[in-house]
Amino acid sequence: MSNALVANMSLHRGAGFSPRRFARLPLYAALFFVLVWPVIMLIAGSFRSAAPGFDGEWTLAAWGSTFDSPGTGQAMSNSLFLSLVTTLLSTLIAAGLAFLSERTDMPLRRAITPCLMLMFATPALFYALGYALLGNAYTGSANSLLRTLFGVAAARLDVETWTGLITVMVLKKASIIYLFLIGPFRALDSSHNDASLVSGVGQFGSFFRIDLPTLTPALTGAILLGIVAGLQAFDMVLILGWPQDIDVIATRIMSFINGSAPPDYARASVLSIVLLAVVAILCIVQSRLLGKRSFVTVAGKRNSQRRVRLGRARWPLAAAVAFYLLLAVILPIGSVVFSSFQPFPGIYEGFSLRHYRSIFALPRMTDAIRVTFSIALIAGFAAMLFAVAVAQLGRALPPRRAAALRFVSLIPLAMPGVVTALAISWAVVSMPGLKQLYGTFWLVTLALVVVVVPFAIQVANAATAQISPELQEAARIAGASAPQATMDVVLRLIAPSFLSGWFMAAIIVSGNLEVPLLLKAPGLNPIATVVYSLYSSGDFSAASALLVILLLVKAAIWGTALAGYRLWRAWRQYRRQRLLSEIAIWREEASAPVSRAVTATATIAG
Repeated sequence: MSNALVANMSLHRGAGFSPRRFARLPLYAALFFVLVWPVIMLIAGSFRSAAPGFDGEWTLAAWGSTFDSPGTGQAMSNSLFLSLVTTLLSTLIAAGLAFLSERTDMPLRRAITPCLMLMFATPALFYALGYALLGNAYTGSANSLLRTLFGVAAARLDVETWTGLITVMVLKKASIIYLFLIGPFRALDSSHNDASLVSGVGQFGSFFRIDLPTLTPALTGAILLGIVAGLQAFDMVLILGWPQDIDVIATRIMSFINGSAPPDYARASVLSIVLLAVVAILCIVQSRLLGKRSFVTVAGKRNSQRRVRLGRARWPLAAAVAFYLLLAVILPIGSVVFSSFQPFPGIYEGFSLRHYRSIFALPRMTDAIRVTFSIALIAGFAAMLFAVAVAQLGRALPPRRAAALRFVSLIPLAMPGVVTALAISWAVVSMPGLKQLYGTFWLVTLALVVVVVPFAIQVANAATAQISPELQEAARIAGASAPQATMDVVLRLIAPSFLSGWFMAAIIVSGNLEVPLLLKAPGLNPIATVVYSLYSSGDFSAASALLVILLLVKAAIWGTALAGYRLWRAWRQYRRQRLLSEIAIWREEASAPVSRAVTATATIAG
């Protein structure tokens, strides 16, 4: 298709009424209901004197009493402190690992990315419980090992303190920021450093003068992501901070709802709005800082990739990375698996499968696995499908509308899971026809879709950006509708990315604790809530066994997605072979009369 024809179609599409614009209305409605309406109702709920779905009065009382209530100011300062400190430390670690992995000749560089991807896929609840079992001051396996090696007087490790909480959060958050930075580090052009070296500047000077300024968008984005993740901290604070009465914004919101009688939804809404506003301001500040500066390193000319030779520092750095991976990956996961076979933490005899048998003997266990598996698959698929539609819409809109769409799609990024659950509660009960969804499987699924949508949209944008609009225009000219063109062209081409995003979204959903904890109904207990219930009751080994089962469920999710993808490829291959066979038969049938005519003509001529 010529560029003139595409431009003519685009101009015609932008003028006057278009059926395509009318077809976008359902998507606009879904965007408004799923992303915007919950925030509006969250703000409205802060002025209501009653819980969602109940008659109440409009009042400003919650805005005055929230910040005067005991513990709220301390929770806000705790969140800010945790967010800033853990972001600074985890960004330094993640940037160092990304540099060693992508730009140097360090021996263990290839092991960094798989290990940190495993850390990312491990739920925060799993990670927190692993370190709680490893570093508990009395029954932790690490302390038992220290006492065995050095006697009773050996120093005790205690992760259930401020220092322990910060350390575990830094280790976990570094994996998230690393995956955010690895692409930009990989795209750096070594020719810039070569020019700097020729000018007499050393390796470190070139990094700080050239590479670091070039990485400004990625680093500011990573810092913003780290601060947001710190402000949203819930699972780790709930597990590791509870013994020291460490309270943050997310746990404070939960206490307003689950720790009050009756639940104080208005004050929870006020605190949620404050958190939402802080994150929105951070996004605006980042945008202002970067402005319209250019940070291009990937152009038409192929980038030169040259690894920095570390020389004698190769093996000491490899040893440091190995120690980090041992501390951040192997020890917490191994601690959970080891504890699942213990009769009780601190007891090192009588190992058995008793906890696994008792878990499966629980009446609610089968339902918990089924609910977790169902929610993860449905929410992950719905989020990716919604994200592809939003990405396609963003490419078709003018720049200003596309920017507004990007802003709307990132709204859930500013809301922790507990805030999302509260906002969805207000939104659903405000709709007369949807009130019956409250406390059901579908409301929990909807809230988790909202939680994971920003991640899914990033995956969808990256995948669809590589597909030329001319392919869809060609399908439209051939008579396909817009949805059919999207299904037949876009989804087929991005199928690997779609399945990968579906899997990662399902991983995030399956380990989410705060949304099911706030929205669940009696009898609706995903694995995460059952684990927290067992841990709260002191049955740590059973909780560990259940977390191992959760990992197996995630492996089953991955296996399902992989099997589906392979079946889809086999079906496509079957259709292609069948089509080729039909074309071959048609050609034979079409050529048969011609062959007979040629034979007859030759006979007559003879």
